[in-house]
Amino acid sequence: MTAQEIIIWTILCLIALFVLSVYLSYKKRDAILNPPNRRSPVTTTPENFHLAYETVFFNSSDGIELNGWFIPCSSGESSKTIIFCHGWASNKGELLKDTHFLAEKGFNLFYFDFRGCGESKDAGISSVGYLETRDLDGAFKFITSARPQQAREVYLYGCSMGGSVAVYHAAHNSEIKAVLAESTFFSFDSVIRRWSWKRLKVPYFPLAAMTIFFVKRKLKVDPNLYSPAANIGKISVPLFLINGDNDDLVSIQEAQKLIELCASPAKDLWIVKGASHAKCPETAGIHFAEKVTEFYCSAAQPAAAK
Repeated sequence: MTAQEIIIWTILCLIALFVLSVYLSYKKRDAILNPPNRRSPVTTTPENFHLAYETVFFNSSDGIELNGWFIPCSSGESSKTIIFCHGWASNKGELLKDTHFLAEKGFNLFYFDFRGCGESKDAGISSVGYLETRDLDGAFKFITSARPQQAREVYLYGCSMGGSVAVYHAAHNSEIKAVLAESTFFSFDSVIRRWSWKRLKVPYFPLAAMTIFFVKRKLKVDPNLYSPAANIGKISVPLFLINGDNDDLVSIQEAQKLIELCASPAKDLWIVKGASHAKCPETAGIHFAEKVTEFYCSAAQPAAAK
């Protein structure tokens, strides 16, 4: 083979590699944004914990029908409600099993499924936080209008993607009293980059970078604008971040950066030893329930009592 033929074949191979990379990145975009690929069945319900509850239906701020559970406080009447936001490819039942104990601590609990997840309707497209902010907007509007006496004070709890959504909402809604975010990523780009490499062994360049490009093109917005890194500095209410030191998607350094960026004077970061992504409750066990209860009860105290 002549030198010229080698050059031609090299160029053709590079073109083929580029085309394959574009195709794989485009398909990976669909895996991230296509709701059916993310839906997991709801196998845990309030009945598992003998909790009274009501199944409710409401709309996101852009009109998508969502499904949720309202669980009244089991220790008496309460004007305090915690809204729970689950993670990517998860559902409300997954959060319920780790946080149901709060119904006995003076709070009403409101769990719901994001669009395309659990028992909520598909919207044709989801995201990793951006569109889900509209779902939380709808949840807040519903609970404060349908249960005004039981939701005079609203608190947020979010895990992973749900933590990102909770942080964004708290930064833009002055009525939120406090927010807890577990295993919450720093930014959209950072979590896609780490997820691609840690879970799929796909290098950032070129595949992950092109996937991010196609996702942004499809959403017609930069999701990073809705990420914790861009919004946590606007939070002035009590904030509690929880992260595992064995989390392959959210590093301790990123969690520390987020807590530093937060403007709230009442902020704290708890690193759970040995916990992987979104596994802090089961790793910490009873200590998780104690810490979470302490945070919400402290945030709910009148200012004069603190």
